[in-house]
Amino acid sequence: MRTSHASAALALLLVAASQSGCPVHEETGEAVFDRTKLHTIAITVDEAHLEQLATDLEDRVPCTLTYDGEVIEGAGIRQKGNDIKDLEKKPSFSVKIDQFDEQAELDGVKKLLLNSAKQDSSFLREQIGGDMHERAGVPAARTAHAVLSLNGVDKGIYVVTEAIDKRFLRRHFGEKNDEGALYEGPCCGDFVDDLGAAELDGGEDPGAAALRALADAIRDTPDEALAAKVSEHLDLDRFITSFALEALLGHWDGYAYRANNYYLYENPVDGRFVFLPHGMDRILDDPRFDTETAPVAVLPRRIREIPALDARFRAELDRLASAAWDEGAALAAIDRAAQVINTASAGEETREDLVEFNANAGPLRDALTLRRALIDPAIVCGDGDVGGLETCDDGNTAAGDGCSAACRVEP
Repeated sequence: MRTSHASAALALLLVAASQSGCPVHEETGEAVFDRTKLHTIAITVDEAHLEQLATDLEDRVPCTLTYDGEVIEGAGIRQKGNDIKDLEKKPSFSVKIDQFDEQAELDGVKKLLLNSAKQDSSFLREQIGGDMHERAGVPAARTAHAVLSLNGVDKGIYVVTEAIDKRFLRRHFGEKNDEGALYEGPCCGDFVDDLGAAELDGGEDPGAAALRALADAIRDTPDEALAAKVSEHLDLDRFITSFALEALLGHWDGYAYRANNYYLYENPVDGRFVFLPHGMDRILDDPRFDTETAPVAVLPRRIREIPALDARFRAELDRLASAAWDEGAALAAIDRAAQVINTASAGEETREDLVEFNANAGPLRDALTLRRALIDPAIVCGDGDVGGLETCDDGNTAAGDGCSAACRVEP
């Protein structure tokens, strides 16, 4: 067991090891997000700070974090989310490992999100969604599972989630490309309508000039020039991929359908913004979610309204249904997680979570299988057969005769 106070000595040892030719462990967070084990997390907060932890969503209080036996002094903790939860229950937490000791880190990680999974009793939706995004080439946060205690009291099973921060950005965009402006979109507002709906979370963007330029392009550009103009400020291809993934996963709580749970990163490589997903704990709530559901956010709505862009969206749906929707990999991930999570043997809260997990893992498997059948690219609109998400199919794709061009019953 080592503490963060030993980091200077550890650095010297690593240098010596590298000079001697011995292998050096690179601190990448892989140990923190190792899915082959059920991690143990113990958080200790001094009695004097418990009232603030119970009532303040903004400011962190000092804590000691013990992660798989490694003790980190000088961390800071606050509740995570939009609503305060009673500490006697099961809040989610955000832990900044170097809050009060800038040298502290955990296998290269500086911040952890500890999600109670109260909205996802399978504890797996974030992982399934993240894996599919990664297969599609869209960066997503890593996750793992842990049993957590607060001041010695068992709080149950948590989803340990990687923070979208500088370390995440370096991993996905390159070591020198972590200085762009990073915005977080909390629930529920579209930055296109209100720049204040996206909060600066890192980097610099004086006057939000770049974000304003993107919003103006999305809102004010005529249809025929939208793709070219928006592409000057945004990686539009990657956005269409993200939008299609939200539709395929039934991610009704994301950017397209609720203007929620998104990050915008101004990539220094080309100065364009990239959308990054998070908060995928409600995906596949409804495996019959209609990919024709009207978006709430302005950009995806305009994409669906412009025939050329809508065709790109539909083509991406078909591509991802084959390229990213790896049902075998998803089902195998659920099986592996079941083996790991069922090793838990802590207190009453953990035992209750185990009951919830085992009751919901099967239905999640069923939802994945059903969803794959419904979005199968082999289902052809206009072939005369009603299949998948179609509500009608009269043998053509012309609108105005009772069936829409997307094989939905016309209003």
